[in-house]
This record gives sequence, C-alpha cells and structure tokens, in this order.
Amino acid sequence: MSNIRRYYIPNALVFITNVTLDREPVLAPDWAVDLLFSTMRKTQAVHPFRLLAYAILPDHFHWLMRVDSPDANFSKVMHSVKRGFTITYKRARGLSGTVRLWQPRYWDHIIRDAEDLQYHFDYIHWNPVKHGYTKKPEAWPYSSYRHWLARGYYQAGWGHDIEPGNLSGSDLE
Repeated sequence: MSNIRRYYIPNALVFITNVTLDREPVLAPDWAVDLLFSTMRKTQAVHPFRLLAYAILPDHFHWLMRVDSPDANFSKVMHSVKRGFTITYKRARGLSGTVRLWQPRYWDHIIRDAEDLQYHFDYIHWNPVKHGYTKKPEAWPYSSYRHWLARGYYQAGWGHDIEPGNLSGSDLE
C-alpha cells in the first residue's frame, strides 16, 4: 500500500469519505448506523472533534469535521472510529477471527475557502439523492440535512429530484 502523506492544519475543516470493503452494505441496518454514532461519540471523548455535517449510506459515509486538538490529527479519529466500529460490530454479530469491514484508506480533503465549504456541505446533504436512496434530502434519516434545514441554512425544496447547480459535474463518491 502506498504511503500517502496527510496534512494536518489546526482548526481546519476536513471532508472525509470512508467506504466499506467491497462496497458491502454494512451500514444498511438501523442498528449499524446507531453503532457508528455510538462509536463516534466514544471516539470524541478520546480524540475531540466536531461533526458539522454528515451523510451515512449503506456502503459509505461522508463527514465534514473539525478536530479540536492541537495536532489536528484526523487520522487518529478515523482509525479509532473504524477500529472501534469493527470490534463492536463483530461482537454484535457473533463473529470471530479477522473481519475487515472498511477499505484500508479513506478520502480526506482540507476545506480551502467558503466556496469549497459550501460545495462539500451541499455534496454531503445531496448524496442520498445522488445515489437514489431518496428523492428529497430531508427524507434520508442518516444525514444532518434536517438539522440545517430547521436552522434556515437550506430553503425548503432544496435538492428535490435535481442536482443543485454548484454540484453539477461533481465526481466525488
């Protein structure tokens, strides 16, 4: 495996995409999503971070996060979440031996400016529509979209059935 260097910038916002191994729908059951959130909260106690936006789909998730530590090391957060989820998932399913649930790497992107932030924020919230799980972002239960809609960040009807203009031609997961 290549040794890709990651850059850690204090107080930076980071867009993360994490995909399950072989795109298995590990996160399809409600209990698995609950387990991911529980693992995330446990990780936050050890490696403080703020989750600003998220979308969890059956075979991957997107986060927009800020690590609240001087080293800003989001790799520690991701390692802890992936490892903690796998251990607890194995226990819940009665599995033993080596179980791999995640692709070895994940995608990260440091947010550069306000336009980049808007793009990734919208990308996260429109992702369930993009993948055909729903026709309206607010109908997807595992997304922060409704939180931001209720606070007036999005207008009612945003992203219904059509790709928002700023996402046109995007080639992310």
